[in-house]
Amino acid sequence: MAIFGGKKKSKEHRKHGKYDKHHKYGKHDKHDKHDKEMREKREEKERYWKEHGHEIIPSHKRVYLPPSKRKLVLTSREYRLFKEAESKKNPHWYERLARTAEKFIKISPDQKSKQELEAAIAFTGMRITPESVMSLFISTILLFVIIAMGILLSMVMTGMLTMTIIIAGLGMIVLGILIGYYLFTYPKSMVKAMRVKASSQVVIAVLYMVISMRSSPNLEKALRFSASNVSGELAWDMRRLLWDIEMRKYLSASDAMTDYISKWKPENEEFAEAMRLIRDSQTHVPEKAKAVLDEALEVILDGTKTRMKHYAQEMKMPVMIIHMMDIVLPILGTIMAPLTAVFMADLVGPVHFIIGYNIVLPIVILWFINYTLSKRPVTFSQVDISAHPDIPKKGRFTVGKTTLPVLPIAILVLVAMTAYPIIFFLQNPELIFSGVKGDHSIVSLMMSMIIVLGIGFSIAIYSILSNYQKDMIQSDIQSTEGEFELALFQLGNRISGGTPTELAIEKSIDDVKDLKIADLFRLILRNIRNLGMTFEDALFNEKWGALRYYPSKLIRNVMYVVVDTSKAGIQYASESMLRIARYLKNMRETQEYIRELLSDTASSMKFQAYFLTPMITGLIVSMTDIIVKVLSTLGRYLEGAGFNEGMGFGDMTSIFGNMGSSTSPEMFQFIVGVYLLEVIIILGIFTTRIMHGDDKVKQWNSIGKMLIIGLVLYFLVAMMSSSMFGELISSALEGIGVIA
Repeated sequence: MAIFGGKKKSKEHRKHGKYDKHHKYGKHDKHDKHDKEMREKREEKERYWKEHGHEIIPSHKRVYLPPSKRKLVLTSREYRLFKEAESKKNPHWYERLARTAEKFIKISPDQKSKQELEAAIAFTGMRITPESVMSLFISTILLFVIIAMGILLSMVMTGMLTMTIIIAGLGMIVLGILIGYYLFTYPKSMVKAMRVKASSQVVIAVLYMVISMRSSPNLEKALRFSASNVSGELAWDMRRLLWDIEMRKYLSASDAMTDYISKWKPENEEFAEAMRLIRDSQTHVPEKAKAVLDEALEVILDGTKTRMKHYAQEMKMPVMIIHMMDIVLPILGTIMAPLTAVFMADLVGPVHFIIGYNIVLPIVILWFINYTLSKRPVTFSQVDISAHPDIPKKGRFTVGKTTLPVLPIAILVLVAMTAYPIIFFLQNPELIFSGVKGDHSIVSLMMSMIIVLGIGFSIAIYSILSNYQKDMIQSDIQSTEGEFELALFQLGNRISGGTPTELAIEKSIDDVKDLKIADLFRLILRNIRNLGMTFEDALFNEKWGALRYYPSKLIRNVMYVVVDTSKAGIQYASESMLRIARYLKNMRETQEYIRELLSDTASSMKFQAYFLTPMITGLIVSMTDIIVKVLSTLGRYLEGAGFNEGMGFGDMTSIFGNMGSSTSPEMFQFIVGVYLLEVIIILGIFTTRIMHGDDKVKQWNSIGKMLIIGLVLYFLVAMMSSSMFGELISSALEGIGVIA
């Protein structure tokens, strides 16, 4: 028997020495030294494998493999993609924290919490354990308790302990408990976030599976087709399911789908129901199966419509709250702010305004907006423009054939607009830091506003130049995809009548000649006639294929299915085209319905960002400037008129508070201007996420436009109202003799 290339022991070998059970040859003088070395190496290797718990297969049971076959690649494409994506993932910040905490203290959670954490960790794929999560929770609380106790003890030892410090110490302990709880529940929150992100792909995933099942009723093939063409969290999830099928964790794709449906049912019931219908379509006769597949797509589309309808109805109250928190209450506060800045200058200074308006209020608004948007049902996936040949790199834009960086241009705008105002205030620092004292004028107010405009314009220019070309490409692809449904219907209709493919394409061009999608048909026809290509090559050829100029995953995948179906016959291809066109029409109608539902909310937010907030903040700034000038003029008039302690009236100017430590109009404008910048950015995020989901390209392009329009309006309103009302107030003061 041949074992690893060896031979049976011959008589010649037996004659020259005793047979050793550890090797295949006898003790021949010529091979003795070599055999001994090989035996020692083999024994050492066997000892190593035994120590590590591996079974040692006896030599007489081993199978001979030729050298060319000893390194087999036993991994599938899905597993290689799965492992490649996993290897590229950098350790999450939470993983690093949990592992670090486990090194210092290791605590096991109770059985119920352990099971919940294990399920969450398995879903997220993080390389941590329930013990490390519990350790992070306890160590976070202990850290804050130690810090708080250390501060309190140090205050006791120095004799500076007060009730305020005790309350602050207790507050720090409570903060530690809250942060610890957040870290403990973070894996569960991450599971929910991942499921929400994955939900953005569910409609297109069902569409791809239905298309694949209609052309070839094979559930595993449909899963592969969908998993290879969706993106994000759902792609990762479906590839992991395929890997489990290949590793025989499930007996069949149908069994795997049963578990997959149970997994998704609590999060997205219509997706789970659509997947169940797709799975069950295998058990029906062909005609009934097609009807079931159609129903699956209708279920996911109708469910999406219903979710968005309920969400749009529930948005009325959050929008009202955001309007009150973002506009009404802050503006009421800014109306009182000028008086507070003057009459309560010893208690309320610029630092308090900065903390309140520029830090606390934006954080609260942003948290509430994110909380509101977290309930938004994710509907349709974003257009993938990564394969487009004309897309500029991140942080760059294209001019002709040259790509230019955006950051230097934004910095240049910032320096050009803020250089002179900064020099002006360096030469006159009392205008900012000396309260209402000093020669405040409309020029100094304008200089402070130009600094805010320079900051806002630089952010806007960076946002627009970085994203407007990508937004144009994305809009073109969306427009083409919207027209694709009609073009596919026309082509399928022509072919179903018995027209040859080439002639059907030519006639379809006339039907859609006013649409952008007509150029796709022209390219296909050119490739067929001029280059002698088949319909498949005319579409997918790497160098000349028509789809090279239409980098839309949806169009590419649909045409792939059409070409694959056409191999079975031209009638099958026409039927596939007509059916897919109907699917795409249903999807487009659902998208339009959702946009209509959310349009009122988005319009309200845009009106606030573009007009309402800039106008009101501009008026507040001008009012502050006028009030401060009036109080400053009255103070100087009373002091000059002799209303002082010498006349028995005391210091009359003290009724206006500590004018030297109050907030100057220029400083107040800085605070309000920065608040306006933050509010416009927050409203831009809210508006685009309502209408388009988490689309960063549209989001920052819209924010850039809002910043330019909003800041220009803010500047004009503040300057015009300050100039107009300032002259009226000056005339009134002159009339009563306060101003000579």
